[in-house]
Parts: sequence; C-alpha cells; structure tokens
Amino acid sequence: MTPSISSKHRILQAAASVVDESGAAHLTLEAVAEAAGLSKGGLLYHFPNKRALLSGMLGYLLDRVQERAEQFTEGAEIPGIVALIAAQQARDDVERVMSRAILAAAAEDPSLLDPARDALGQWFAAADKESPYGLILLLAVEGLRFVEMLNLFELSSKAQSRIYKQMVDMAEKDRL
Repeated sequence: MTPSISSKHRILQAAASVVDESGAAHLTLEAVAEAAGLSKGGLLYHFPNKRALLSGMLGYLLDRVQERAEQFTEGAEIPGIVALIAAQQARDDVERVMSRAILAAAAEDPSLLDPARDALGQWFAAADKESPYGLILLLAVEGLRFVEMLNLFELSSKAQSRIYKQMVDMAEKDRL
C-alpha cells in the first residue's frame, strides 16, 4: 500500500468517524483533518475541498461493494445478483456511516450521486439480464440499505441474515 493510498484511506476513515460522532452536518475539513491527525494542508493535498472528500467517500463505497462482489464470484459459479447481495450484506460500520454522510450531502448537491447512478444502472441492467427476479432482488437489497442508512426501522442482525439468505435462495432457485 503506497503512503498516499494509506493517507487517503485514513482520511476517509476519519471522515466516517466525524459523521458517526457528530452527524453529517458537522463534517468539515477541519474536523476531518483533526480526526485524521493531519494538518488541514495535509488533508487538502488529498481532498482539495469538501466536495472532493464526499466524492472520495462515495468512490470508496462503490469500490468496496464492487471488490466484494468480485471476490464472491472469484472461482465460484454464482450469479452476479448473489454476489451483489452478499457484498451489500458484508458492509461494515464505516461504510454505513459514510452512506449517511453522502446522502446528507447529496441533498445539497444531487450531482454528487452521479457515480452511484452509473454503478447502480450497470448493476440493475446486469441483474435484469441475469434473472427475472434480478431487479426485484436488487431493489430489495438497496431498500434494506436505505432503510438502515436512514435508521427508519431496525432489524436485528439475525433478521437481516434471514432476509439476505431468502434473497440468495430466490436467486439460486431461479438458476435451476
């Protein structure tokens, strides 16, 4: 891992920490620099403004989902929709917090979500081609993520696991 990648990752982790502790409204470059143990100049070297930081957070989230989906399909013959379901289920707390920050920022600047629109467009097109239930399953996964992101309804981890398993079972049955 190069120092710049490591520094960027540390900054993104610090941004998630600020959002988790103080809320998305308190995500400032100063607060992130302090949480990352950097000078503001050190932060600005990697992320020249708050928009760039938020874009970096979104890129991190999209990359992580894609990486996990690819890991799940590596050497296995599982449908892409199953890999995406598993990738979403495997999100960590940092990713959940980053999602809330990005959602809050997107309310002010909807264009921040353009990369997510592109990625989801590709995922939905692939899911639709792969399975008659692909769109429904992907919508269910994204719906669960959205409900969790907004803290609209709390499902126990056992209930979440059961729901994800049912989605995987539906996708697998469709292949038979």
